[in-house]
Amino acid sequence: MKIIKNIIDKVNTPKLRRFALANWLPISGFFTFFIISLWFGFTFLADAIYFNDPDHQDDELKGWMTPKYVELSYELPRPVVLQALGLPEKLDSRVRMGKIASSQGISLEMLTERVRLAASNYRQSQEMQNKDET
Repeated sequence: MKIIKNIIDKVNTPKLRRFALANWLPISGFFTFFIISLWFGFTFLADAIYFNDPDHQDDELKGWMTPKYVELSYELPRPVVLQALGLPEKLDSRVRMGKIASSQGISLEMLTERVRLAASNYRQSQEMQNKDET
């Protein structure tokens, strides 16, 4: 406890206090930027680890999933996913698969099959393009 008190006493000097008061805007901007960077870095890393796990690739659709989750799970571009789901381009990204399936009058299994068929077609077209380029 004495060590912490000594550190606080050394840091809590009038000179440092004046500096902090004179430069409060850049200091607060730095800490805000630092926190935001940590947040985005963590979410990027968590998504990268999660979606590189084979258990989370080409998942069967669940009612809680969003189109963004399907894009990441199936590694498909947004237009391909939206077309497979029968949705417009200007879609609220928070809409869930359960709501999409019920609004179209189909089951989640049928929606899963549509997405898997679209994924298969997309991957085949990508393979064909790659073969043509080589």
